[in-house]
Amino acid sequence: MIAPGRGARSSVCLLILVLASLSSAPAWPAGEPRLVFSPPLWNYGMISQGEKISLTVTVENRETATVSVSFVPTCTCLTVEPAARVIAPAGTAAFTLHFDSSDDVGITERGFIVRTDIPGAKAPYYLLRGTVRADRAAGTPPGAWQRQAPGPGPAGRTGVPIIYYYTPGCRSCEEFLSVEIPKLEKRQGITIALQRRDVLDPTQYEELTAFAAAHGQTLKEIPALRVGDVLLQGDGEIRARLAGVISLQTSGAQAHSQEAPANAAADTIAVLPVIAAGLIDGINPCAFTTLIFLLASLALAGRARREVLLIGAVFSFSVFLTYFLVGLGFFAALRAAAAVSLVSVILRWVLFAVLLVFAGLSVYDYTLIRRGRPTEILLQLPSALKKRIHASIRTRVRTAALVGSSLVLGFLVSIFEFACTGQVYLPTLAYLARVRQQTTALLLLALYNLCFIAPLLVVFGASYLGVSSQRITTVFQAHMGKVKLALAVVFVGLAAITLVG
Repeated sequence: MIAPGRGARSSVCLLILVLASLSSAPAWPAGEPRLVFSPPLWNYGMISQGEKISLTVTVENRETATVSVSFVPTCTCLTVEPAARVIAPAGTAAFTLHFDSSDDVGITERGFIVRTDIPGAKAPYYLLRGTVRADRAAGTPPGAWQRQAPGPGPAGRTGVPIIYYYTPGCRSCEEFLSVEIPKLEKRQGITIALQRRDVLDPTQYEELTAFAAAHGQTLKEIPALRVGDVLLQGDGEIRARLAGVISLQTSGAQAHSQEAPANAAADTIAVLPVIAAGLIDGINPCAFTTLIFLLASLALAGRARREVLLIGAVFSFSVFLTYFLVGLGFFAALRAAAAVSLVSVILRWVLFAVLLVFAGLSVYDYTLIRRGRPTEILLQLPSALKKRIHASIRTRVRTAALVGSSLVLGFLVSIFEFACTGQVYLPTLAYLARVRQQTTALLLLALYNLCFIAPLLVVFGASYLGVSSQRITTVFQAHMGKVKLALAVVFVGLAAITLVG
Protein backbone atom coordinates (compact mmCIF):
# COMPACT_ATOMS: atom_id res chain seq x y z
CA MET A 1 0.00 0.00 0.00
CA ILE A 2 1.35 3.43 -0.94
CA ALA A 3 1.39 6.09 1.76
CA PRO A 4 -1.75 8.26 1.67
CA GLY A 5 -1.64 11.44 -0.36
CA ARG A 6 1.40 10.64 -2.48
CA GLY A 7 -0.58 10.68 -5.69
CA ALA A 8 0.14 9.45 -9.20
CA ARG A 9 3.65 10.92 -9.41
CA SER A 10 4.67 9.13 -6.23
CA SER A 11 3.45 5.87 -7.74
CA VAL A 12 5.56 6.50 -10.83
CA CYS A 13 8.57 7.22 -8.61
CA LEU A 14 7.93 3.98 -6.67
CA LEU A 15 7.73 2.02 -9.92
CA ILE A 16 11.08 3.47 -11.07
CA LEU A 17 12.72 2.54 -7.79
CA VAL A 18 11.29 -0.98 -7.80
CA LEU A 19 12.49 -1.58 -11.36
CA ALA A 20 15.90 -0.20 -10.46
CA SER A 21 16.12 -2.58 -7.49
CA LEU A 22 15.35 -5.80 -9.39
CA SER A 23 19.03 -6.59 -9.74
CA SER A 24 21.05 -7.71 -6.70
CA ALA A 25 23.19 -4.53 -6.79
CA PRO A 26 23.00 -0.97 -8.10
CA ALA A 27 22.80 -1.10 -11.88
CA TRP A 28 25.91 -0.30 -13.94
CA PRO A 29 26.00 -0.14 -17.75
CA ALA A 30 26.70 -3.51 -19.34
CA GLY A 31 30.35 -4.30 -19.91
CA GLU A 32 31.71 -1.68 -17.51
CA PRO A 33 33.64 -2.50 -14.31
CA ARG A 34 31.50 -2.24 -11.22
CA LEU A 35 31.55 -1.26 -7.61
CA VAL A 36 30.11 -3.94 -5.35
CA PHE A 37 27.84 -2.91 -2.48
CA SER A 38 27.37 -5.03 0.64
CA PRO A 39 24.56 -5.38 1.41
CA PRO A 40 23.32 -4.69 -2.13
CA LEU A 41 19.99 -3.36 -0.80
CA TRP A 42 18.93 -1.92 2.55
CA ASN A 43 15.79 -3.82 3.47
CA TYR A 44 14.91 -2.53 6.92
CA GLY A 45 11.67 -4.51 7.33
CA MET A 46 9.04 -2.81 9.49
CA ILE A 47 9.70 0.14 11.83
CA SER A 48 7.54 2.56 13.78
CA GLN A 49 7.02 6.01 12.38
CA GLY A 50 9.57 8.40 13.86
CA GLU A 51 12.30 5.78 14.30
CA LYS A 52 15.78 6.72 13.17
CA ILE A 53 17.77 3.78 11.86
CA SER A 54 21.26 3.31 10.43
CA LEU A 55 23.16 0.85 8.27
CA THR A 56 26.84 0.52 7.38
CA VAL A 57 27.38 -0.24 3.69
CA THR A 58 30.69 -1.54 2.39
CA VAL A 59 31.73 -0.58 -1.13
CA GLU A 60 34.33 -2.69 -2.94
CA ASN A 61 36.24 -1.17 -5.85
CA ARG A 62 36.72 -3.70 -8.66
CA GLU A 63 38.21 -1.08 -10.94
CA THR A 64 41.89 -1.13 -11.86
CA ALA A 65 42.20 2.51 -10.79
CA THR A 66 41.41 4.52 -7.68
CA VAL A 67 37.76 5.62 -7.57
CA SER A 68 36.11 8.47 -5.68
CA VAL A 69 32.67 7.44 -4.40
CA SER A 70 30.05 9.68 -2.81
CA PHE A 71 26.49 9.07 -1.66
CA VAL A 72 24.03 11.88 -2.40
CA PRO A 73 20.75 11.63 -0.40
CA THR A 74 17.61 12.16 -2.47
CA CYS A 75 15.49 13.17 0.52
CA THR A 76 15.96 15.21 3.68
CA CYS A 77 15.06 12.04 5.59
CA LEU A 78 18.39 10.51 4.48
CA THR A 79 21.92 11.34 5.58
CA VAL A 80 25.32 9.67 5.15
CA GLU A 81 28.68 9.64 6.94
CA PRO A 82 31.10 10.28 5.39
CA ALA A 83 29.69 11.85 2.25
CA ALA A 84 32.58 10.66 0.07
CA ARG A 85 35.58 8.34 0.12
CA VAL A 86 38.46 7.52 -2.22
CA ILE A 87 38.80 3.75 -2.72
CA ALA A 88 41.99 2.13 -4.03
CA PRO A 89 41.86 -0.69 -6.60
CA ALA A 90 40.58 -3.90 -4.94
CA GLY A 91 40.00 -1.83 -1.79
CA THR A 92 36.87 -1.24 0.25
CA ALA A 93 35.31 1.65 2.14
CA ALA A 94 32.45 1.89 4.61
CA PHE A 95 29.59 4.41 4.56
CA THR A 96 27.05 4.78 7.38
CA LEU A 97 23.58 5.58 6.07
CA HIS A 98 20.83 7.07 8.24
CA PHE A 99 17.07 7.12 7.67
CA ASP A 100 14.61 9.26 9.65
CA SER A 101 11.08 7.88 9.23
CA SER A 102 9.29 10.81 10.90
CA ASP A 103 7.57 11.91 7.68
CA ASP A 104 6.87 8.50 6.13
CA VAL A 105 4.13 5.94 6.51
CA GLY A 106 3.34 2.68 4.73
CA ILE A 107 5.58 0.98 2.18
CA THR A 108 8.55 3.27 1.61
CA GLU A 109 11.14 3.32 -1.15
CA ARG A 110 14.07 5.70 -0.83
CA GLY A 111 17.48 5.96 -2.43
CA PHE A 112 20.94 7.52 -2.55
CA ILE A 113 22.52 8.59 -5.82
CA VAL A 114 26.00 7.07 -5.95
CA ARG A 115 28.39 9.44 -7.72
CA THR A 116 31.79 8.25 -8.96
CA ASP A 117 34.59 9.54 -11.14
CA ILE A 118 34.59 6.43 -13.36
CA PRO A 119 34.70 7.87 -16.92
CA GLY A 120 31.39 7.47 -18.73
CA ALA A 121 29.68 5.61 -15.87
CA LYS A 122 26.11 6.53 -15.08
CA ALA A 123 25.30 7.20 -11.43
CA PRO A 124 23.45 4.20 -9.94
CA TYR A 125 21.11 4.27 -6.95
CA TYR A 126 21.52 2.57 -3.61
CA LEU A 127 18.00 1.72 -2.48
CA LEU A 128 16.36 1.16 0.87
CA ARG A 129 12.87 -0.20 1.34
CA GLY A 130 10.58 -1.29 4.09
CA THR A 131 7.34 -0.48 5.88
CA VAL A 132 6.80 2.38 8.30
CA ARG A 133 4.04 1.57 10.79
CA ALA A 134 1.68 4.51 11.36
CA ASP A 135 1.76 4.70 15.17
CA ARG A 136 3.10 8.24 15.33
CA ALA A 137 2.59 10.22 18.52
CA ALA A 138 -0.21 12.78 18.61
CA GLY A 139 0.53 15.94 16.70
CA THR A 140 0.10 17.20 13.18
CA PRO A 141 -1.17 14.19 11.21
CA PRO A 142 0.95 13.21 8.21
CA GLY A 143 -0.47 14.62 5.03
CA ALA A 144 -2.43 17.41 6.74
CA TRP A 145 -0.32 19.99 4.94
CA GLN A 146 -1.41 18.50 1.62
CA ARG A 147 -4.82 20.08 2.05
CA GLN A 148 -3.14 23.37 1.12
CA ALA A 149 -2.30 23.97 -2.49
CA PRO A 150 -0.22 26.60 -4.23
CA GLY A 151 -2.38 29.53 -5.19
CA PRO A 152 -1.82 32.17 -7.82
CA GLY A 153 0.22 35.19 -6.77
CA PRO A 154 -0.89 38.79 -7.20
CA ALA A 155 -2.16 39.60 -10.63
CA GLY A 156 0.00 41.66 -12.94
CA ARG A 157 3.36 40.63 -11.43
CA THR A 158 5.89 38.77 -13.52
CA GLY A 159 6.36 35.15 -12.45
CA VAL A 160 9.74 34.20 -10.97
CA PRO A 161 10.94 31.00 -12.71
CA ILE A 162 12.12 28.32 -10.28
CA ILE A 163 13.27 24.78 -11.10
CA TYR A 164 13.03 22.34 -8.19
CA TYR A 165 14.91 19.02 -8.33
CA TYR A 166 13.66 16.41 -5.86
CA THR A 167 12.26 12.89 -5.56
CA PRO A 168 8.47 12.86 -5.77
CA GLY A 169 7.14 11.32 -2.57
CA CYS A 170 9.68 13.13 -0.38
CA ARG A 171 7.27 14.48 2.23
CA SER A 172 9.37 17.46 3.34
CA CYS A 173 9.85 18.41 -0.32
CA GLU A 174 6.13 18.16 -1.06
CA GLU A 175 5.37 20.16 2.08
CA PHE A 176 7.81 22.85 0.99
CA LEU A 177 6.16 23.07 -2.44
CA SER A 178 2.60 23.06 -1.12
CA VAL A 179 3.03 25.29 1.95
CA GLU A 180 6.21 27.36 1.81
CA ILE A 181 5.98 28.40 -1.85
CA PRO A 182 2.44 29.86 -1.48
CA LYS A 183 3.56 31.65 1.71
CA LEU A 184 6.54 33.09 -0.11
CA GLU A 185 4.34 34.30 -2.98
CA LYS A 186 1.99 36.03 -0.55
CA ARG A 187 4.76 37.52 1.60
CA GLN A 188 6.75 38.97 -1.32
CA GLY A 189 3.78 39.77 -3.57
CA ILE A 190 5.01 37.70 -6.50
CA THR A 191 4.01 34.81 -8.68
CA ILE A 192 6.37 31.82 -8.78
CA ALA A 193 6.52 29.85 -12.02
CA LEU A 194 7.51 26.48 -10.57
CA GLN A 195 8.94 23.63 -12.62
CA ARG A 196 9.38 20.25 -10.91
CA ARG A 197 12.19 17.90 -11.90
CA ASP A 198 12.42 14.26 -10.82
CA VAL A 199 16.08 13.77 -9.93
CA LEU A 200 15.67 10.00 -10.39
CA ASP A 201 15.21 10.66 -14.09
CA PRO A 202 18.76 10.29 -15.53
CA THR A 203 18.18 13.16 -17.97
CA GLN A 204 17.13 15.54 -15.20
CA TYR A 205 19.97 14.41 -12.95
CA GLU A 206 22.53 15.03 -15.71
CA GLU A 207 20.99 18.45 -16.36
CA LEU A 208 21.35 19.34 -12.67
CA THR A 209 24.95 18.12 -12.37
CA ALA A 210 25.92 19.96 -15.58
CA PHE A 211 24.37 23.19 -14.25
CA ALA A 212 26.21 22.80 -10.93
CA ALA A 213 29.54 22.17 -12.70
CA ALA A 214 29.02 25.17 -15.00
CA HIS A 215 28.65 27.39 -11.92
CA GLY A 216 31.65 25.99 -10.04
CA GLN A 217 29.73 23.70 -7.69
CA THR A 218 29.57 19.98 -7.00
CA LEU A 219 26.18 18.37 -6.46
CA LYS A 220 26.12 17.39 -2.78
CA GLU A 221 22.51 17.51 -1.63
CA ILE A 222 19.01 16.86 -2.88
CA PRO A 223 16.59 18.64 -3.12
CA ALA A 224 18.20 21.35 -5.20
CA LEU A 225 16.66 24.54 -6.56
CA ARG A 226 17.58 26.85 -9.43
CA VAL A 227 16.67 30.53 -9.54
CA GLY A 228 18.30 32.14 -12.55
CA ASP A 229 22.03 31.45 -12.24
CA VAL A 230 21.81 30.59 -8.53
CA LEU A 231 21.81 26.97 -7.32
CA LEU A 232 20.68 26.17 -3.78
CA GLN A 233 21.34 22.68 -2.41
CA GLY A 234 19.64 20.93 0.48
CA ASP A 235 16.41 21.72 2.26
CA GLY A 236 18.18 23.88 4.86
CA GLU A 237 19.93 26.15 2.36
CA ILE A 238 16.82 26.43 0.19
CA ARG A 239 14.60 27.52 3.08
CA ALA A 240 17.26 29.88 4.46
CA ARG A 241 18.27 31.64 1.23
CA LEU A 242 15.39 31.35 -1.24
CA ALA A 243 13.53 34.47 -0.08
CA GLY A 244 16.67 36.60 -0.38
CA VAL A 245 17.59 35.22 -3.79
CA ILE A 246 14.08 35.82 -5.10
CA SER A 247 14.16 39.39 -3.76
CA LEU A 248 17.32 40.04 -5.79
CA GLN A 249 15.78 38.45 -8.87
CA THR A 250 12.50 40.35 -8.66
CA SER A 251 14.13 43.70 -7.87
CA GLY A 252 16.46 43.24 -10.82
CA ALA A 253 13.63 42.21 -13.15
CA GLN A 254 11.40 45.07 -11.97
CA ALA A 255 14.17 47.61 -12.37
CA HIS A 256 14.91 46.28 -15.84
CA SER A 257 11.27 46.43 -16.92
CA GLN A 258 10.74 49.92 -15.49
CA GLU A 259 14.04 51.39 -16.60
CA ALA A 260 14.57 49.64 -19.94
CA PRO A 261 14.33 52.89 -21.96
CA ALA A 262 16.91 54.50 -19.68
CA ASN A 263 19.30 51.54 -19.62
CA ALA A 264 20.72 52.25 -23.06
CA ALA A 265 21.53 55.81 -22.04
CA ALA A 266 22.95 54.57 -18.73
CA ASP A 267 25.22 52.13 -20.56
CA THR A 268 26.41 54.96 -22.80
CA ILE A 269 27.18 57.10 -19.75
CA ALA A 270 28.95 54.12 -18.17
CA VAL A 271 31.42 54.15 -21.05
CA LEU A 272 32.64 57.66 -20.25
CA PRO A 273 34.15 57.05 -16.78
CA VAL A 274 35.76 53.84 -18.06
CA ILE A 275 37.40 55.67 -20.98
CA ALA A 276 38.53 58.52 -18.73
CA ALA A 277 39.95 56.16 -16.10
CA GLY A 278 41.80 54.10 -18.71
CA LEU A 279 43.39 57.08 -20.46
CA ILE A 280 44.38 58.86 -17.23
CA ASP A 281 45.81 55.63 -15.80
CA GLY A 282 47.79 55.19 -19.02
CA ILE A 283 49.61 58.50 -18.46
CA ASN A 284 49.91 57.92 -14.74
CA PRO A 285 53.48 58.96 -13.78
CA CYS A 286 54.03 55.40 -12.51
CA ALA A 287 53.51 53.95 -15.97
CA PHE A 288 54.76 56.83 -18.07
CA THR A 289 58.18 57.23 -16.46
CA THR A 290 58.80 53.53 -17.06
CA LEU A 291 57.85 53.98 -20.72
CA ILE A 292 60.30 56.87 -21.11
CA PHE A 293 63.05 54.77 -19.51
CA LEU A 294 62.27 51.97 -21.98
CA LEU A 295 62.58 54.34 -24.95
CA ALA A 296 65.87 55.73 -23.67
CA SER A 297 67.21 52.21 -23.17
CA LEU A 298 66.22 51.23 -26.71
CA ALA A 299 68.04 54.30 -28.06
CA LEU A 300 71.16 53.45 -26.06
CA ALA A 301 70.99 49.86 -27.31
CA GLY A 302 71.08 51.16 -30.88
CA ARG A 303 67.68 49.85 -31.91
CA ALA A 304 66.45 51.08 -35.30
CA ARG A 305 63.10 52.86 -35.64
CA ARG A 306 61.37 49.82 -37.13
CA GLU A 307 62.64 47.67 -34.28
CA VAL A 308 61.37 50.23 -31.78
CA LEU A 309 57.97 50.16 -33.49
CA LEU A 310 57.86 46.34 -33.38
CA ILE A 311 58.99 46.26 -29.76
CA GLY A 312 56.35 48.88 -28.92
CA ALA A 313 53.56 46.92 -30.60
CA VAL A 314 54.47 43.62 -28.92
CA PHE A 315 55.13 45.30 -25.56
CA SER A 316 51.74 47.10 -25.69
CA PHE A 317 49.94 43.88 -26.60
CA SER A 318 51.61 42.08 -23.69
CA VAL A 319 50.59 44.88 -21.30
CA PHE A 320 47.01 44.79 -22.59
CA LEU A 321 46.75 40.99 -22.26
CA THR A 322 48.32 40.92 -18.79
CA TYR A 323 46.13 43.67 -17.39
CA PHE A 324 43.01 42.22 -19.02
CA LEU A 325 43.61 38.76 -17.52
CA VAL A 326 44.45 40.22 -14.11
CA GLY A 327 41.29 42.30 -14.37
CA LEU A 328 39.21 39.22 -15.18
CA GLY A 329 40.36 37.56 -11.98
CA PHE A 330 39.60 40.57 -9.79
CA PHE A 331 36.32 41.15 -11.67
CA ALA A 332 35.11 37.61 -10.91
CA ALA A 333 36.07 37.95 -7.23
CA LEU A 334 34.40 41.35 -6.85
CA ARG A 335 31.25 40.18 -8.66
CA ALA A 336 31.00 37.18 -6.33
CA ALA A 337 31.50 39.45 -3.30
CA ALA A 338 28.82 41.83 -4.59
CA ALA A 339 26.32 38.94 -4.52
CA VAL A 340 26.63 38.84 -0.70
CA SER A 341 24.77 41.85 0.65
CA LEU A 342 26.86 42.47 3.80
CA VAL A 343 30.19 42.02 2.00
CA SER A 344 29.00 44.28 -0.81
CA VAL A 345 28.10 47.08 1.60
CA ILE A 346 31.41 46.81 3.47
CA LEU A 347 33.43 46.83 0.23
CA ARG A 348 31.51 49.84 -1.05
CA TRP A 349 32.27 51.99 1.97
CA VAL A 350 35.89 50.86 2.23
CA LEU A 351 36.38 51.61 -1.47
CA PHE A 352 34.68 55.00 -1.10
CA ALA A 353 37.02 55.96 1.74
CA VAL A 354 40.15 54.74 -0.07
CA LEU A 355 39.23 56.68 -3.22
CA LEU A 356 38.79 59.90 -1.27
CA VAL A 357 42.21 59.33 0.32
CA PHE A 358 43.77 58.79 -3.12
CA ALA A 359 42.09 61.94 -4.40
CA GLY A 360 43.53 63.93 -1.50
CA LEU A 361 47.01 62.45 -2.03
CA SER A 362 46.85 63.28 -5.75
CA VAL A 363 46.09 66.92 -4.92
CA TYR A 364 48.97 66.90 -2.43
CA ASP A 365 51.28 65.47 -5.12
CA TYR A 366 50.14 68.27 -7.44
CA THR A 367 51.23 70.86 -4.88
CA LEU A 368 54.64 69.19 -4.57
CA ILE A 369 55.09 69.25 -8.35
CA ARG A 370 54.11 72.93 -8.46
CA ARG A 371 56.81 73.60 -5.84
CA GLY A 372 59.43 71.84 -7.96
CA ARG A 373 59.67 68.72 -5.81
CA PRO A 374 58.32 65.97 -8.13
CA THR A 375 60.62 63.30 -6.67
CA GLU A 376 58.79 63.62 -3.33
CA ILE A 377 55.32 62.74 -4.58
CA LEU A 378 53.56 60.04 -2.55
CA LEU A 379 51.61 58.11 -5.21
CA GLN A 380 54.51 56.56 -7.06
CA LEU A 381 56.27 53.21 -7.29
CA PRO A 382 58.57 52.26 -4.41
CA SER A 383 62.27 52.58 -5.23
CA ALA A 384 62.80 48.82 -5.00
CA LEU A 385 60.20 48.16 -7.70
CA LYS A 386 61.63 50.90 -9.92
CA LYS A 387 65.05 49.28 -9.72
CA ARG A 388 63.66 45.85 -10.61
CA ILE A 389 61.78 47.28 -13.61
CA HIS A 390 64.85 49.16 -14.86
CA ALA A 391 67.02 46.06 -14.44
CA SER A 392 64.53 43.97 -16.47
CA ILE A 393 64.46 46.60 -19.23
CA ARG A 394 68.27 46.84 -19.43
CA THR A 395 68.57 43.06 -19.67
CA ARG A 396 65.98 42.55 -22.39
CA VAL A 397 66.41 45.50 -24.76
CA ARG A 398 69.71 44.04 -25.92
CA THR A 399 68.53 40.49 -26.56
CA ALA A 400 68.28 39.14 -30.09
CA ALA A 401 64.92 37.45 -29.41
CA LEU A 402 62.99 40.65 -30.09
CA VAL A 403 59.36 39.45 -29.96
CA GLY A 404 59.74 37.01 -27.08
CA SER A 405 61.74 39.47 -25.02
CA SER A 406 59.14 42.20 -25.57
CA LEU A 407 56.32 39.89 -24.48
CA VAL A 408 58.14 38.96 -21.28
CA LEU A 409 59.07 42.57 -20.62
CA GLY A 410 55.48 43.74 -21.04
CA PHE A 411 54.30 41.07 -18.60
CA LEU A 412 56.95 41.88 -15.97
CA VAL A 413 56.46 45.64 -16.19
CA SER A 414 52.68 45.21 -15.88
CA ILE A 415 53.01 43.09 -12.74
CA PHE A 416 55.57 45.40 -11.12
CA GLU A 417 53.58 48.54 -11.95
CA PHE A 418 50.30 47.14 -10.66
CA ALA A 419 51.14 48.42 -7.17
CA CYS A 420 50.65 51.92 -8.61
CA THR A 421 48.31 51.57 -11.60
CA GLY A 422 46.02 49.34 -9.53
CA GLN A 423 44.99 52.47 -7.62
CA VAL A 424 42.78 53.34 -10.58
CA TYR A 425 42.23 49.87 -12.01
CA LEU A 426 40.76 48.18 -8.92
CA PRO A 427 38.10 50.86 -8.24
CA THR A 428 37.14 50.69 -11.91
CA LEU A 429 36.78 46.91 -11.63
CA ALA A 430 34.59 47.37 -8.54
CA TYR A 431 32.41 49.71 -10.61
CA LEU A 432 32.22 47.21 -13.49
CA ALA A 433 31.33 44.38 -11.09
CA ARG A 434 27.99 46.12 -10.46
CA VAL A 435 27.09 46.39 -14.15
CA ARG A 436 24.04 44.15 -14.51
CA GLN A 437 24.92 42.56 -17.86
CA GLN A 438 28.15 40.56 -17.57
CA THR A 439 28.82 40.78 -21.32
CA THR A 440 28.59 44.57 -21.16
CA ALA A 441 30.92 44.63 -18.15
CA LEU A 442 33.52 42.50 -19.95
CA LEU A 443 33.37 44.72 -23.03
CA LEU A 444 33.92 47.76 -20.80
CA LEU A 445 36.85 45.97 -19.18
CA ALA A 446 38.41 45.44 -22.61
CA LEU A 447 37.73 49.10 -23.46
CA TYR A 448 39.47 50.26 -20.27
CA ASN A 449 42.60 48.28 -21.17
CA LEU A 450 42.59 49.56 -24.75
CA CYS A 451 42.49 53.10 -23.38
CA PHE A 452 45.24 52.21 -20.92
CA ILE A 453 47.66 51.17 -23.71
CA ALA A 454 46.63 54.02 -26.05
CA PRO A 455 49.31 56.38 -24.62
CA LEU A 456 51.88 53.62 -25.10
CA LEU A 457 50.98 53.30 -28.76
CA VAL A 458 51.07 57.08 -29.24
CA VAL A 459 54.52 57.38 -27.65
CA PHE A 460 55.99 54.48 -29.63
CA GLY A 461 54.48 55.97 -32.78
CA ALA A 462 56.05 59.35 -32.00
CA SER A 463 59.41 57.65 -31.41
CA TYR A 464 59.11 55.93 -34.81
CA LEU A 465 58.49 59.33 -36.40
CA GLY A 466 61.71 60.64 -34.87
CA VAL A 467 60.63 62.30 -31.61
CA SER A 468 63.36 61.68 -29.04
CA SER A 469 62.83 60.33 -25.55
CA GLN A 470 64.25 63.59 -24.16
CA ARG A 471 61.55 65.59 -25.96
CA ILE A 472 58.82 63.25 -24.69
CA THR A 473 60.23 63.57 -21.16
CA THR A 474 60.16 67.37 -21.36
CA VAL A 475 56.53 67.42 -22.52
CA PHE A 476 55.51 64.94 -19.83
CA GLN A 477 57.23 66.82 -17.02
CA ALA A 478 55.58 70.06 -18.13
CA HIS A 479 52.15 68.46 -17.75
CA MET A 480 52.77 66.12 -14.80
CA GLY A 481 50.88 68.42 -12.41
CA LYS A 482 47.84 68.42 -14.69
CA VAL A 483 47.95 64.62 -14.81
CA LYS A 484 47.88 64.50 -11.01
CA LEU A 485 44.86 66.83 -10.94
CA ALA A 486 43.15 64.66 -13.55
CA LEU A 487 43.82 61.59 -11.37
CA ALA A 488 42.25 63.42 -8.41
CA VAL A 489 39.15 64.12 -10.52
CA VAL A 490 38.99 60.43 -11.57
CA PHE A 491 39.26 59.29 -7.95
CA VAL A 492 36.48 61.67 -6.87
CA GLY A 493 34.32 60.54 -9.79
CA LEU A 494 34.84 56.87 -8.96
CA ALA A 495 34.06 57.60 -5.31
CA ALA A 496 30.78 59.25 -6.32
CA ILE A 497 29.89 56.34 -8.59
CA THR A 498 30.76 53.89 -5.79
CA LEU A 499 28.52 55.74 -3.35
CA VAL A 500 25.44 56.02 -5.54
CA GLY A 501 25.95 52.90 -7.69
